Amino acid sequence: MFRCAIALCLFFALHLSAEPPGQWHAPDPHGLPWKHVPTGLSFPATLGTHRLAGEFRFSQGGGLFIRYESLEERSRGDIYFIPVTDKEITLEERQRLIMQELDRVVHDLRSMEKQGRYKNLKVNPVATGGVELWEKDPLPMAAQLCEMTRVAQTPNGTEEAKVKQWTGILYIDGFLITIRQMRGSSGEDEDAAGMQAFAGQVLKVIKDPPLRRGVAGLIERYLEDPFSEDSVQATAAVLAYLKGAPDLPISIPEHPVQDWLEICKKQAPGTDEHLLRAFMLGAARQAFAGGSAKECINAGAVQFAKIYRALLGKHPELNVPGIDAFLAATAEGKGGEWLLSSSLAR
Repeated sequence: MFRCAIALCLFFALHLSAEPPGQWHAPDPHGLPWKHVPTGLSFPATLGTHRLAGEFRFSQGGGLFIRYESLEERSRGDIYFIPVTDKEITLEERQRLIMQELDRVVHDLRSMEKQGRYKNLKVNPVATGGVELWEKDPLPMAAQLCEMTRVAQTPNGTEEAKVKQWTGILYIDGFLITIRQMRGSSGEDEDAAGMQAFAGQVLKVIKDPPLRRGVAGLIERYLEDPFSEDSVQATAAVLAYLKGAPDLPISIPEHPVQDWLEICKKQAPGTDEHLLRAFMLGAARQAFAGGSAKECINAGAVQFAKIYRALLGKHPELNVPGIDAFLAATAEGKGGEWLLSSSLAR
């Protein structure tokens, strides 16, 4: 119990470094993603075990950062957005800015070591590479791991703890984006896995805007001709993307839709797959446009009804109890409401 208390004190001590002039802003009270409009990046309320703690806006310069925290992992992740230029710059200039920022991060750590806040600072070699994007040139990136001992004043006196800080820096649309993750050191394998997981989740967010635009194009390809072979391939890619996008407000009422799909599968195998695709991609199109959960269900219902009517022409043997009332509601623009009411009434 005593060691646990020390660990928590040291974890909170990681947060005591003075911030530059600015103001904290709380996360969205409803858990909506935090969005950075200039770059189109959207960060969810949680990343693994890390929860979004807030946004800090600097008083000058237009910069800001968001903070994720995990008590479970004794870890903090800050993601900085610093505007540097509104002009197009070359790859070499981007790489130079990235390395300069990484040097500044190390300089700050060395300054804090001189102040006595850290000791035994170890700066590991810089790793460089690129972040692959959908049909775009990779984003140049540099990263560096630093290890040190944090010296903190606690109610029990001076306490020390080994900590690690991983820093990754990219340049996107005129902004330097710095990912800084600091965590208490608990073991080489565990530290590496935790840092890799958090960095991977942040990079997934960074990769998302161009990927989402590509997926939106695949949805439109499906809608042009839902029964073509090309649409089947496009749908497979869209569904794979949706599995890894929990921030999208897409859901299918299990009742009665799942019951209908089972009936269609028995009466005309394959029709159930067409209907499932219809609902998911209709809802996804609305979600990409910023629709709410109710709007997405309604859009899915509309596409579902459209494909069901088309399938009836090809498979007159289809006879699904109760679906006529749904089709009538959809024709009036209330298909989603009808499904939700039916699901709640069960």
